[in-house]
Amino acid sequence: MTFSSFFRHNPEENSELTRKRNSLRYKLFRYMFLLAVLLIAAFLIGLSVISTAFRRQSSFRSALQMQMAVFSDDLSSEFDTLHVWGLQMSQSVTEQIRKYLNASHMSFSEINDSETSLAALQESVFAALKEKLLQTDSSGVFLLLDATVNTALPGADSSRSGLYIRKSSPADSGTELLLYHGVPEIGKKSGVMPHRKWKLEFQTQNLPGYTEWKKSAVPGSCSFSDIFVLPGTSDKVLLMLFPLFSADGTFLGVCGFEMNDSFFRNKMAQPTTLSHLTCILADIHTAPEGQPSGILQIEAGQSMSCGSTDGYYLAPAGTLTVTKSLSDRRVLCSDRITSYLGITEKVKLAGQNERFRAYVLIPRRDYRQMFFQEGAEVVLIFIFLLCFALFCCRYFSRRFLTPVLNSLEQLKNRQKTNPEEMIPEIEELFTLLSEMERDREAETSALENEIEDARTELSRINKEYDDARRELSRLVYSRKKEVDPENYQQFLSGLKTLTQTEKKIFLLYLSGKGTKEIMEEKNIKESTLRYHNRNIYSKLGINSLKQLLRYAAIMNGEGSD
Repeated sequence: MTFSSFFRHNPEENSELTRKRNSLRYKLFRYMFLLAVLLIAAFLIGLSVISTAFRRQSSFRSALQMQMAVFSDDLSSEFDTLHVWGLQMSQSVTEQIRKYLNASHMSFSEINDSETSLAALQESVFAALKEKLLQTDSSGVFLLLDATVNTALPGADSSRSGLYIRKSSPADSGTELLLYHGVPEIGKKSGVMPHRKWKLEFQTQNLPGYTEWKKSAVPGSCSFSDIFVLPGTSDKVLLMLFPLFSADGTFLGVCGFEMNDSFFRNKMAQPTTLSHLTCILADIHTAPEGQPSGILQIEAGQSMSCGSTDGYYLAPAGTLTVTKSLSDRRVLCSDRITSYLGITEKVKLAGQNERFRAYVLIPRRDYRQMFFQEGAEVVLIFIFLLCFALFCCRYFSRRFLTPVLNSLEQLKNRQKTNPEEMIPEIEELFTLLSEMERDREAETSALENEIEDARTELSRINKEYDDARRELSRLVYSRKKEVDPENYQQFLSGLKTLTQTEKKIFLLYLSGKGTKEIMEEKNIKESTLRYHNRNIYSKLGINSLKQLLRYAAIMNGEGSD
């Protein structure tokens, strides 16, 4: 009894409606539709939570960008104001120097080695420098004259007379003024006491890039020094430099303002809602030595930083490395202690477009803490969706596969299947399998007959092959008796002495090719072929192509034996 006859039911017992309801296609569509509806609903819920988290991140980026705009505006405003004051001061100081030289009937070069003249010149401009310092938010003001009190002293080339007045603290009022360089008696007359690290003159080797700056200085310009530590102190300073020139173009010196890290930290403190805000002004005029290509490193000594107006901040420790640049000017930075996330942009200070870069940063741990709740929600939603999807897949797969497995088990055990539970696709499958089984048996029988015929034919061919071999052996033996054994042995020995070209020509002769065919295939002339033929005949001890072919036939016959 075949599968099809065993499971064939009376049409009255298996209505069309029952067949459709039990079909795998109908069940699969029903389960997948329900699963899709549930997953879409869960996905929309998760999407709502995730979009909320992204909106918060977008709000955070907007806060960073707003903070950067405020910080950049504060920087530009502060240094642009100092720029204006500096130009006025340079004009005023230049005029004071001109008046003094005219009144003294001296040229500027004549004040070298004249302590009295240098002291008088300092005294004439002292009040103007002090006034400008008190009018601005700078931490210091200075005047460096291109002259020295004693040109005969060692190191006189880098020693320059001048004044350097500094504020003792960033307080807005009541701050004490100290004289860092200059004649102390002049300062004392105006209530400015010498600094604890006071020195009479500037040492230009302590001013980074001063020599190069002096060569390129032009009247009315403004430049910045590198950020450096003021000798004898722990203060990092940034100097604004305004060159001084006489009417005939003689370089008189330089005046300007100082901004140290304490004043920067106090004056540039930012109002913010971000926790532990760190704002940095970095001098990127020159890259640090040994800096790897493509990696921006900010040395602590080449930057100034500030925080918020109502909280502490984390000043970078050592070298701050920009480890990764993200979109929207965002960056990841790290020093030897802390990692930061923030935003950066170049800032224009007093016309210096490419010189400085501003950073607004917060510690990454604060960022993680800020978004931990959102991240936890996203993770929980993802876990929920994953578990829900796994549950639905398991439930629907069991609902779908259980009837199929039951039907297969009943078929395996040859049990009668209830028409209400019969799956049409399973019934059709086994009907098809029965037909395929019959076709396979027919094909197997035909193949067995073909194999038997092939074996008979193989036996006949083997018999003919054995007869041919015996006949070939007989012919070889008879031919071998017709040739001189010594000549034949010389032929065999000579084969080993043939060159590669001669062997190829020899094989072409054996393959039945003629003289013209060999010349065309080897692309050689007839004279060359005759030369090779003579060598072949000589080495093989033969005198004709016919003899060569005969010996070769005998050799092949022996090889086949």
